[in-house]
Amino acid sequence: MRRSLLLVLTILVWRPHVSAQVVAPGGAIPAVAGTVPGLNGTVWRSDVSVLNLSSEQTSVILILFPDLTKDPVQFEIQERGPYTIEGFGQLTLKNVVSSEFNLPGKKGGLSVISTDGAPLAIASRTFTYAPTGGGTFGLNVNGVVAGDTAWIPNVEHDAFFRTNVGIFLPISPPQGQSVGFTVTVFDDDGTQVASRSISFDQAGLIQRNLDYIGVDEALLDGWIEIRCDDPTYLWYGYATIIDEVTGDSVYRPAIGHDPTGP
Repeated sequence: MRRSLLLVLTILVWRPHVSAQVVAPGGAIPAVAGTVPGLNGTVWRSDVSVLNLSSEQTSVILILFPDLTKDPVQFEIQERGPYTIEGFGQLTLKNVVSSEFNLPGKKGGLSVISTDGAPLAIASRTFTYAPTGGGTFGLNVNGVVAGDTAWIPNVEHDAFFRTNVGIFLPISPPQGQSVGFTVTVFDDDGTQVASRSISFDQAGLIQRNLDYIGVDEALLDGWIEIRCDDPTYLWYGYATIIDEVTGDSVYRPAIGHDPTGP
């Protein structure tokens, strides 16, 4: 399917659903990884589960968007499916980026769309096997739709923990145009410690370390504000706070105002 049609499908499904994560005929997982090496001997992969909340059989399409921090971008927008899910059935895809898209070592953002409007509940787990054996550790990555501004509380960036901030934009700007985001970091007193602009000229994922944003001193208990230049766009923001010794991570979605509320 051509990219233009994929993005039209995305717009049609998501535009009516602009509150926090809810049951809907489509949704997003802002970051997925396919056996991607990390620090401390970790190798990250993502399992994705899609639950059909209709009593009738449905089909879903997966759309994988690239990591835009790589130059050149390592792959174009990819589509897989349709996958059939029985009424009240659940589909789980192990290591989805590698197994379904054949892109080991790559990461990006994922959208899931029901072809007939069936209500879906979507979950994921991004994890690694412990380098010394003895099981796994990981994090639940979920999509929470942001508005023009969203916030991430309780982040740390120092010798013990590092923080990455990510933005997933599932709809490309018009050709020749871009949409901008401003990421601002504050300490626990509300004092700004760093700020940087991030620009998208196509749909995809951008994830950056807080060093890139400009945090150059220990941040023990900070918070992040992400502001989109154009409030008509649909996007997802998040932070991962990673233990520098073990590689274990905590996922925090960026939280915005409920557009249906006051």
